[in-house]
Amino acid sequence: MKKFLLLMVFCSMMLSSMADQLVLIETTGFTQTKILILNPLIKAHYYQEKLVIATIESPIREKYTVLQDNPWNNGLSYYVVYTHAGMMQEYANTISGKASLLYTSDNLLVVGIDESKEGQLQPAKNDGMVRLFNKAVRLAESSKRRPVRLTDPDPFVLDLINQVDAANLTATVQHLQDYGTRNAYQPASIEAQNWIAGQFEALGLSVEIMNFSMPGGNASDNVIATMQGTVYPDEYVICGSHYDSYSNSGLAPGADDNASGTAAVIELARILSQYTFDRTIVFCTFSGEEYGLYGSEAYASRCADQNMDIQGYFNLDMIGYLQDGSPIHTDLIYPPSAQELADFYTDVCATYLPDFLVETGVLIGGDSDHTSFNNNGFMGIFPFEDGENYSPYIHTSNDNIGPSYNNETQAGIFAQASLASVITLANRLNPPRNLIAFPGDNQVELNWDTMEGIDHFIVYRDNVAIASPESNQYLDADVINEISYTYYITAIYSESGDESDASNSATVTPMPPLSLPFFTDFESGTAYWETSQGWGLSSSASHSSSHSLADSPTGQYGNNVESYASLRAFSLEGDYDEVTISFWNKFDLEADYDYVWLEISTDGISWTQLAEFNGVQSGWQKKTYELNAYIGEPHVQLRFHFMSDVYVTGDGIYIDDFEISRVITGLEALKPALSIYPNPAHGLVYVQHSGKPTETLLLFDVYGNLVRSWPLNGRESIDVSGLAPGIYFLRPGKSEHQGGRPLMIR
Repeated sequence: MKKFLLLMVFCSMMLSSMADQLVLIETTGFTQTKILILNPLIKAHYYQEKLVIATIESPIREKYTVLQDNPWNNGLSYYVVYTHAGMMQEYANTISGKASLLYTSDNLLVVGIDESKEGQLQPAKNDGMVRLFNKAVRLAESSKRRPVRLTDPDPFVLDLINQVDAANLTATVQHLQDYGTRNAYQPASIEAQNWIAGQFEALGLSVEIMNFSMPGGNASDNVIATMQGTVYPDEYVICGSHYDSYSNSGLAPGADDNASGTAAVIELARILSQYTFDRTIVFCTFSGEEYGLYGSEAYASRCADQNMDIQGYFNLDMIGYLQDGSPIHTDLIYPPSAQELADFYTDVCATYLPDFLVETGVLIGGDSDHTSFNNNGFMGIFPFEDGENYSPYIHTSNDNIGPSYNNETQAGIFAQASLASVITLANRLNPPRNLIAFPGDNQVELNWDTMEGIDHFIVYRDNVAIASPESNQYLDADVINEISYTYYITAIYSESGDESDASNSATVTPMPPLSLPFFTDFESGTAYWETSQGWGLSSSASHSSSHSLADSPTGQYGNNVESYASLRAFSLEGDYDEVTISFWNKFDLEADYDYVWLEISTDGISWTQLAEFNGVQSGWQKKTYELNAYIGEPHVQLRFHFMSDVYVTGDGIYIDDFEISRVITGLEALKPALSIYPNPAHGLVYVQHSGKPTETLLLFDVYGNLVRSWPLNGRESIDVSGLAPGIYFLRPGKSEHQGGRPLMIR
């Protein structure tokens, strides 16, 4: 019995030690934040540029603060509550006995509360809060397209932004203010919800009242209005605001926060509903923002679950207050993951509203609905009236037209900026996508996705137009081996004759085709390898001779590095029975945090992991992997993919004696086993040979005279310097001249 009790105590301790923990991790910047979000050992629920709140199942190496043990099984709700230092103690006193303060800093708290007993947590006086949900945030992925370069303003866009009537905005703000309060839990908020829906319906839009749950019971819902696109209906451009308001005491008229942003969304809908656009435009007015972004989180989460292709979300929240003496401008709030959309908005404003100053801002007193989109894998930005000098009247009964909403002109400019951005993105001509360049022998083959409604494409090489193919492929034969070229493609649309933005770019170096078998000991360089960010030849360690391929040839690798060493594509079409790759390696990589992966691809876009290297392997070992599953593929590519985090570094990985071997049958077996390049040549000639390593490599002139010989011994290159120009024959074997591979020496 005693043993049983001891066993039960031990099991209980083990379960306790393995229980989930809610933690807060302070980071050095977004690079580390991104690494943490992508770490499979961490489930991130919320992030800022230098902060992550996450659930962990076991201890991690990063320094962290434990907020709560076993967080998602105790009936508690968790919030990030923003407030300034002077209000911190007052707010703590307000929630004392109802909620637990789990963390405090200069401008935010993390709070846990049992809302089934205590009801909805209230925000701080003049600031906001964000509800944490038991789900992992998703970062937006870059579109990998070249930046939009706007030059001359589009007359159509100019016409529409000139239709913005700032007086309409003020009239709508007045109407919403007149409800007295639009607190999500108050009946007046539902009245405002229905009025907004009626405004959208009167414009002929498809309107949805989207229900979602809040912990305080019945509340107002989201109003979602949609204009379907005529060309790309499954691609979406979204602008939104929240219409609910909040006050700690008395009425919550919410003129600036956020009748102003809601008025702008309705004004955009009024103008845009008169026209058609290529992409679907969605107008959102959310509820529940003041209590933790409930409405926008519900909508953005649904969008993510439906895999909606959202091109961008433009948030309109507090656009009508201007401090005395300040110029009209915006502090643009966004996470680094939305940089591409922020750049787009900035370019649009520079083109259509050149006097409207756009500055990158920091919001330390709250958050807004753009965060819900960024947390669900989309790009969202928040043009804000001022990151520091915003209306001091919000969340009070004085958030009225006059003291708080005090600059109608500014509100109109904010609406114009979002309108121009929505139109430009909604009608943006789709560029060609997924450009891939295949380098060959004095040629480069280009392929990209097919497109409809295109008259022709334009191929750019090193920023110069070189061809106008009508199909989605092009062969550039006007190139020279061993010189790098950069390509991108644009599309000319049939109906308008307009040229699209550019595709992604591709940089390649043409070379003779890589043929099998292939062997390199890296003694003559890294021919057929494309390297980035530090990969290169190392003389610090080698398995044979004196060189190897390494991720950091001259010392330890750095922090926050992601780099590649990619072998040129080769074909596995042919009568192959089996194909294998082998190489020798040794490595010193921080265990569980820094990795090298061997990866394979058949299209240059999607990669499959063949092997993973992590930790320390101090001695050279041979690794061998089968490629039989890829036999028959015309395009096969291999690469070593290195990634490090922000802390400990190591010596990295060394790779040597890399070989691709094959067993062939049928007529393929009768083909020559010797290939050489370049040809014509002078100086070094690279050799690929499938024969016995003990054979001799022989060079004959046209008269059959033996000119030079080299022992094979896995040799990769021979030096023909000093030989007279002319035709020679190279072959392995005996000293008698019996033909061979022609070699022209210049």
